[in-house]
This record gives sequence, structure tokens and C-alpha cells, in this order.
Amino acid sequence: MWVVVGILLGIALICWLAAKFLAPSSPQQPVDTDTVAPDISDQTNSSTSISETWLSKEEADSELVRDPTGTLAFRIERREGEFRFVSEESGKQPSPGNLALARLGIFYLNVRGWKNYPAARLKVGDHIDLRREPKNKYDPNAIAVARPSSKHIYGYVNRGFARRLAKPIDAGEKFVGVVMGIAGITIVVMPAEVAEELNL
Repeated sequence: MWVVVGILLGIALICWLAAKFLAPSSPQQPVDTDTVAPDISDQTNSSTSISETWLSKEEADSELVRDPTGTLAFRIERREGEFRFVSEESGKQPSPGNLALARLGIFYLNVRGWKNYPAARLKVGDHIDLRREPKNKYDPNAIAVARPSSKHIYGYVNRGFARRLAKPIDAGEKFVGVVMGIAGITIVVMPAEVAEELNL
């Protein structure tokens, strides 16, 4: 019996060595499937660098504001098949989770836990339902995200933003949720009057 075990281990070692030395030399980076980062792969060979497309934290803090007249200094436009916030000053865009937008009551985020639920089959621009779950055993501020008129959710607002949204939602303030990215993973949640101002 030990001879068979030795032979099997020898075959396994040979297979492992062959796979290690015959496989492509570029290492595979692990992918976090719970967050969706902007696709910048097609920008590496283009004349537009990442710094010319995406707002840094400092730029976002100074450009994603209301101007002296009270008008938003940014807009929403369609880029690469998705809705994106775009600074009027530089034409650059923030990434989801941007805190400069959150200070204005605009919560731009990736839905958490989406991979644990059936696909929502939502399109960019579709409105979504926000459902408070105060009895959620993991987070009393939990806000579920669902397709309108569906009894099934497809994820949650992250804890940090849910903590900021729970009390106003419970107090009856009207918020609008809109799909910003493909498949409904990237969304924005904002007060209804801001959504109207941005033509959502």
C-alpha cells in the first residue's frame, strides 16, 4: 500500500512541477468580487492617463461641491455605458465611495453582497428600492437594495453609508436610488430634490 501512496505522490509532484514551469510567467492577481473598480485597462495605451480621468481625493474635495450660487459644480453623464459623476471644472470623475459626494448627501457606492443573491437584471438609469431592515441581526442600520416591485433583494448599502442614511429614511425623508453601473452593482442614493436637480 505504501508503494502505491509513494507512486501517487511522485506523480502529483511531477504534475505540480510541470504546471509551475510550463505555465505562463505572469502571476494572477486575486480579484475581490465584492467591489467593482473602474475598468482602466483600455486606458493604459491611450493618450489619457488615469490621473486625467479620475479625481484625486484633493480634487474631489474642491470640485464636487456647490458653487457660490448653490448650483452643483458637477453633472451626471453617460461614459463607457455607465452613468458617471463628472466635475464641471476638470471633466474628471470620482470613484464609488467618494466622501466629497457623501458630504452633499449623495451616496455613490457599490452594492455589498450582490454575489450572494440572484442577478437583479437592472439597466443603467433604472430606479431601485431601498428597504430598511432595523431588525437585521448583523446591522440595525441595514438598508437592502431591491428591484422595484420585487420581493427579493440583491444586496445592501455598505455599513458606513447605511449608518448615515438610516435615521433620515426612518424619519420619512425621501431618497432616490438609481443604477449607475452595468448590472446594478454601482448605484447612487440621494435626496429626491438632488436627484431632480441632476435630472435622474
